[in-house]
Order: sequence, then C-alpha cells, then structure tokens
Amino acid sequence: MYCRVYKVILASIVLVLSFQLVVFAGDVKADFYVSPAGNNSWSGRLAAPNAERSDGPFATIGRVRDAVRQLKKSSTAGDITVLIRGGTYYLKETVVFGLEDSGNKNQSIKYAAYPGEEPVFSSGVRITGWKKLKKYPVALPAKARGRVWVADMPKKPGQFFTLYDGDKRLPRARSEAFAPTKRYNFRNEGVPFEPDYVWPPRDTLHFPKGALKNWSNLEDVEIVIRPHNVWLLNILPLASVDENSFMARTKIEGTYALGRLSGGHKNLRSSCWVENVLVFLDEPGEWVLNTREGKLYLWPEAGQPGNILAPALRELVKVQGDIDEEGPIDKPVRNLVFKGLTFTQADRDLWSNNDKGIIHDWEMFDKDNALVRFRGAENCAVEECHFVNSGGTGVRLDLHCQYNRISGNYLHNLGGTGIFLCGYGPGTKDVNKHNEVLNNCIHDCGEIYRHSQAILVWQSGENRIANNLIYNMPYDAIGLVGVRPHFFDEPFKSKWRENSRTIRWNEIGSAKKWEHIIPFLHTKANVVEYNELHHVMQLLDDGNAIYTSATGPFNIVRCNYLHHISRPVAVLRTDGWQKDTLIAENIVYKCSGGIHRKNYNHIENNIFVDVPEKGEYIGFRSFPAEELTTIGSRIQRNIFYHCGKSPNFYHVKKHRPGRQPTMPGHCQADYNLFYCAGEPNAASEFLNKIRADGIEEHSICADPLFVDLENGDFRLRPASPALKLGFKQIDVARIGLTEDFPERFRQGM
Repeated sequence: MYCRVYKVILASIVLVLSFQLVVFAGDVKADFYVSPAGNNSWSGRLAAPNAERSDGPFATIGRVRDAVRQLKKSSTAGDITVLIRGGTYYLKETVVFGLEDSGNKNQSIKYAAYPGEEPVFSSGVRITGWKKLKKYPVALPAKARGRVWVADMPKKPGQFFTLYDGDKRLPRARSEAFAPTKRYNFRNEGVPFEPDYVWPPRDTLHFPKGALKNWSNLEDVEIVIRPHNVWLLNILPLASVDENSFMARTKIEGTYALGRLSGGHKNLRSSCWVENVLVFLDEPGEWVLNTREGKLYLWPEAGQPGNILAPALRELVKVQGDIDEEGPIDKPVRNLVFKGLTFTQADRDLWSNNDKGIIHDWEMFDKDNALVRFRGAENCAVEECHFVNSGGTGVRLDLHCQYNRISGNYLHNLGGTGIFLCGYGPGTKDVNKHNEVLNNCIHDCGEIYRHSQAILVWQSGENRIANNLIYNMPYDAIGLVGVRPHFFDEPFKSKWRENSRTIRWNEIGSAKKWEHIIPFLHTKANVVEYNELHHVMQLLDDGNAIYTSATGPFNIVRCNYLHHISRPVAVLRTDGWQKDTLIAENIVYKCSGGIHRKNYNHIENNIFVDVPEKGEYIGFRSFPAEELTTIGSRIQRNIFYHCGKSPNFYHVKKHRPGRQPTMPGHCQADYNLFYCAGEPNAASEFLNKIRADGIEEHSICADPLFVDLENGDFRLRPASPALKLGFKQIDVARIGLTEDFPERFRQGM
C-alpha cells in the first residue's frame, strides 16, 4: 500500500515539474511574454504568473511593444523575441509599429506564438442584451416571426458591415437578385478618350417595379451590383429611391454604369440585389443593422444568439514607416517578424468618395482594409500565420515595401484579397519591389468583394510568387496589373476613380503614348512560379487563373500547375497593353481553355492537356490598331494534347469593329507537338492548314508519351518525340506547397 502511495506521490511530483518545465522553458528563449492571464504592470519576463501573482507576462501586444522599445536602447541588445501565449486578444484599436520598433541594423524583432499554442487577435466586440422579438415590425417576413432576436447597437464600434457568430461570419439579409432595367452601350476600355462623348452616370440605377423602396433606414441599405461589366462587383450605399420613376441614386459612384451586364451573359442578367433591409430577413443566420433605431436584428442559426461579435476595426496590425507621399524619400520600418499568429474578425472595406481605385477597382490604393498592413517596410516577415473569417484583405504591402517575406501562411474565408502588393501610382517613384510571397495556402477569399484575388500585384516589381496553393476563388487567382494608356488622358484626371487618381501627374510630364508610359509602370520583372491553382473563377466571368495586363516588361509565369478550372475562356492571359511576358513550363490540365494571348508575349515549353471540345489551347484576341505589336512573339516547344475528337489548338477571334485580330502567322510558332487522342488525323489536318501561314515548319503530330497521364504524371518517357524537338522536362516535384508548410494548417485544408 505504502509503495503504491509513494508511486502516486512521485508521479505527481514529476507531473508538476514537467508542467513547470513546459511553462517556464520559454523563459530562456524569449525576452518578453504576453498572455491573456498577464498584467501590464508586471515585468513581462515570465511565461506565466508566478505563485505569488506578483510578476508574470504582459497582457497586451501594445504593452510588450513598448517594453521592446526600451530594451532596444541597450547597446547590448541582440535579436529580440516576444512569445505570445494562446488565447484571444480583443483589440480596441489598431496596434501600430513605427520606426522606433525597427530592428537595429541586422537585429531582428520577432513576435511569435508560444510553442504549441495559438494566440488569436480579433477586433470583435461582443453583443449582449439580446431579447426575443415579440412585437413584430410590419416589414418582418412572416416566416421570421418568433425566430428573430434584437439587441442594442453597441456604442463602439457603432455601425459595422460584418457580423460573427463565434468564428463564423454571418450573412446579411439580402433580396432576390434582379436585373437593372437600363442598358448602356458603354465605352470603358481600350479606346482613346473622346471629349464629346457623354459618359453614362455611374450613380444612377433604374430598377424594376417593386425591387427597391424608400425604406425608413435608407442610409443603412446597400446595393450590391455587377456594374455593366462581368469582372467585378460593387457595394454602394443608397442615397435616394424614387418609387414612382423606378430610379435610385447611390452615395458613391460605381466603377462603371449601373446597368445590365454587357455582352452575351444572358444567364447573368440578375446582377443586382439589396442588403441590410428587414423585409429580407428570411433565413437563419441573417442579420440587419438599423442605425436609425440603434437596433441589431438577428435570426440565430440555433435557438438563441450565442457569441455574437461585431468588428471594431478594419486593420488589426499596422507597420507604419515615415512615408513621404509627395517626395522621393521614405523611411521604412525594418526587421520585424510576425510568426504563428492568428488574425480574424475585422470589418470589410467601405468605399468613400476619396478612394483611389486600381485597375477595375479590384482594390483601393493605400487603404486600411487588411488584417495586417505594412506601409513602409523593409526586411519584415509574416510567417506561418493564420488569416481567417474576416471581412477584408489578409495582408497588404503598401507604398515603400522591399525585401519583405510573406511565407507559410494560411489565408481563407476572407471578404477581400488574400495578399496585395501595392506600390505608388505611375511615376518615377519605384520603391515596392523585391518581396517574396512563398508557400502560402489561400482559398475562399473574395467572399464579399467577389472580384478579389488570392494574390494581386500592382505597381510592384521584381517580386517572387512561388509554391503557393490557391483554390476555391470566385475570380482570378493571381493578378499582375498596371495602368492602361487611356487613363493618362487629362480628362480622366478629374472624372475617373479607377487608376487616374493614383497617377503622379507632376512626374510623368506629357506622357500619353504607350512607349512613353512604360517607364512609369513598375509591375515588372516579377516571377510567378511553382504555384498550384485549381477550382478558381467559380463565380465571376471574363477572368483567368493568372492574369496580366498593362504592366511593365519582363514578367515571367513559369512552372505552375493549373488544373480543374472550368469557367474561364483561358486560364493564362496576357490582356490589353501587355508586353514582354514569358509564359513557360506550365501545365494546364482539364481546364476550359489554355492561353488568351494579345500583343508581344512568348509561350514556350508548356503542356496543355484535355481542354474541352469548345475550349481553346491558345486564343488570339483582337486589339486596337494603336496597341502593341504581336509580330515576333514565340510560340515554341509546347505540347498540345487533346483527349477528344475536335481539337481547337489555335483560336482567332475579332470581336469589335475597328480592331484587328492577332494571328498565329504573326508569331514565331514552331517545334510544337500536337496530338489528338480521339482522332489522330485531326491534329495532322490542323498542322497542314496552319503551315499555310508560314509557321510550324518543324512541328509534328505524335503521342508525347507521358509517363502516366491518367494519374497526372506529366513526365515524358525517354522516347518521347517532344524531347527530340527540344522540349525541356518540367520539374513537377517542385510545384505546390513545400514540405515545411506548417502541419497544423494541412489538417484544415
């Protein structure tokens, strides 16, 4: 008996000692600690409160930041590490790191998760005082009666635009979709500005009878619309509704006219709906905020409201350098690292009349809409962090950002863009470059602003975007974009939010023509490689998996695996005013199209397999006469493998008056391999026909001899005829997430 008691006591002592070792092991590895159980009056030097509760970790990230500032003043301070214990930290204001928070010279300052724990940063404010609604407003749908709860709107944050139930974002009440009744023949792209042309209004919506009402809380109501064009979505607050003339006005202009969708998108005519009106609160999980009443209405998904949180902030952490917007010199914050942290529950972007849009208003220039934002930073990093369930963008690198690294992160269920690199507008100031976006998993972003992309690069060059896994996106996966020439016409300066407001007019002189504009376009010499992209372009149209338009030269898109993408015409695209782009060594498998090509760009050593009967491997699109030349573009050493019977290897389309198509005969097309598994003669017929244009002299029709096509092994056997044409084997093993991607994230993907 005594022996058993002794063993129990000994085991208890060992357990206690083991616990203390786990708790205090970090003391020798970190300079400071932060914990939800901490106290800002303590030293922050202990990983947990001591037995007397007289000392222990800090309680907030702001307090430990200030302690690091003091420690830095010591001349002996080397690298500084802050370990943050697991739990949720509710932020009432954005945590700002400035120049005084930089690492000195080669010194790094790291804010990291305590080993094995998950610190979570949220701006959520808990809504309390819920009461079940017993006196029903006339507007409340009959099916919602007896199910809706109401609470007072909190004084802070006041008005908000997203709402969370625990770790889930809840949908706002929305109407059935409808089509605007007005149709516009709207010249918005690719034509010189014509001073006598009357642009359609962008703040006026003509609606069908009964679709809109002059609701009592009209200031809370927003129109969600795809304005004329199919590649974006606007969310615009209503200013007025005239129920007699069936016309509404918005407080903020749309990107384009608020009319029916253009083109042949008949299945998308219902392109508009209304949000945040009580009459549409008709499904579990939906909510409505009435600021005039100061009330929040909610139909809970399960019985009664649980942990309902309203976001107080749009950005949680901001790294802010000394930015000289008008001058040439910025002073960036340096050597900050954030590792293993979770960021969640921030609000979505709310457009204003002062915003400056980038291309198509896909994002706003220099805007506080990301969970973590760098605005003037060098040699900083975001590593192994989790960005989840929030209304806006995940990470932004704004203005002066160089040699920063965004790696090993998991970004999903965000309302906006995943990762955005945004330099200064066109001008001589070129200071957003040499950044790395590596080994991140990004999916289900753009849940609110559906045109949002997983990774978007604008006016930022010489970056490397590699080994990312991207899927389940409503629109493009990766965009490299700039500013098209017609925005440099002076009348756009005052009339257009998109792009023109970003131009540094005092620096560009009289530049109007493309060759004069190129030096001011800084999305150049980027490398997009070894990424795996699938199931993107799920909701919007006229998009692609990897999109380039109006950038500077020498961007490279290589060694990417694009598969199972069914909606776009092409998964890779060099669009208007795109020059000197190399698309090489990519694998396109089971996609609705291959490459949509314009202008002087090169397509080399790619594999295209199993594009559907109506798809196209390389599409040649029309272009205005003043656009760039296509003559001399290389289309060489590609493998075109069609599994059916009717291959569409090249497709030429002239789709607008006054435009000329880019023809295969304009290019240096040769040493390609064509194969049609279902009808081998079809490839030979194509090749014989296209040779009449003086191209494809050395190209052949033959089975490329993949190692195991059915199981996605695109290596070529040694006897492959493609190798004899000079085709270079693609290193598939290097594509996608690397082995050091965090295991804890893999479990939830």
